[in-house]
Amino acid sequence: MGRGKRSIIVINDYGAVAGGDSKIAIDSAAGLARRGYDVTYFCSVPPIEERLRAAGVRVIYTDQPTSVNNASPTRGALQNLWNVRSQQQLSQLLAGLDPQETIVHVHGWTKALSPSCLWAVRQSNLATVITVHDYFLACPNGGLFNYRTKQACLLRPMSRSCLACNCDKHSYGMKLFRVVRQVLQNQAIGRPTAPWHFAAVSDFCLDQIGMYLPAGIKRSVIPNPIDLEKLPPSSPEKSDRFVGVGRLSPEKGFADFARAAQRASVAATIIGAGESREEILAANPAMELPGWLNHADMLNRLRKARALVFPSLWPETLGLSPLEAAAQGIPSVISNNTGVREWVLDGVNGLHFAAGDAEALSECLTRLKDDDLVRRLGQCAYDRFWASASTLDKHINSLEALYADLFGQLEALVS
Repeated sequence: MGRGKRSIIVINDYGAVAGGDSKIAIDSAAGLARRGYDVTYFCSVPPIEERLRAAGVRVIYTDQPTSVNNASPTRGALQNLWNVRSQQQLSQLLAGLDPQETIVHVHGWTKALSPSCLWAVRQSNLATVITVHDYFLACPNGGLFNYRTKQACLLRPMSRSCLACNCDKHSYGMKLFRVVRQVLQNQAIGRPTAPWHFAAVSDFCLDQIGMYLPAGIKRSVIPNPIDLEKLPPSSPEKSDRFVGVGRLSPEKGFADFARAAQRASVAATIIGAGESREEILAANPAMELPGWLNHADMLNRLRKARALVFPSLWPETLGLSPLEAAAQGIPSVISNNTGVREWVLDGVNGLHFAAGDAEALSECLTRLKDDDLVRRLGQCAYDRFWASASTLDKHINSLEALYADLFGQLEALVS
């Protein structure tokens, strides 16, 4: 990479794993530190993942809750629009850094840090990468999804039709609040003078959002890492239980999974928590809902599953759980409007069904009562995953190549 120890500033709402984006932020920060970079992790919400400090990462956090968990609704709303504390602390951090030796890498800001962190980054005039984990860069509700109709939204974000549409899961008032935040976010990004880059997590993600990203900023695809120990493949045909993993919220489609499992008369578990818990139990009282489990326990449950069910209704940018299942030799049943369809191929290492069609999902579960089919799909899932596994080392290699390009652009600007 060149001249001495270079600095990477990783920015994310959470200091511990609270979803796929924070896991990737933490994994990559620790991985970069082990490669010899001077890594600082800037976040808002504690606790702090111990492995960050163990890897030599410097951690700075504003010690604030997420906006929705703020004791004062008014303060929470103001924080969500423009977090003054995070802007001030981040600006102070970035002000002392050498633009020729520093990359800022942003992962998540919508839950606590707010658009103010993007303003601080742009004002710093440092080269910046933003990983596109969701659609908040374009869409006010972040999903390109209508939570009222439970269907993918085809409206152009921030168009007149979009502004008039009551698509928010809470209320139209909340939609308008998110529109204001979107305006502030767009102004915060503005027209960066330093090199910026958008890194989508899948081709599907970039296809969905690419036309809405700010013009003039380069973009590419860097898949998320799945950093797991390679164990012998499991034997999914010996299990009778279908497993889902994720937040229990309407857009995840787990109520459809509950109905489909009951219709197909199969045992089912969903590992996760959220506001859809009662709806899921109402649809299928036999559904097992153990809540969130630590990663090791979750993987142990996956290894004992017949198949992983990924019934997302929204156009999810990727989806880690089907890949983690494949690494264990477990096939997946996925809705056909998600980024993970690039890896889970229908009839090859899993099955597809139309998003939102519980009857079609039930038919897939019924098909998977065939032991020979489950065995074949599971073995193929395992073989395909490990033949081209997106390990953390490969992910860090991709980041290094991107950073090298940005450093090269910086050197060209001053030469």
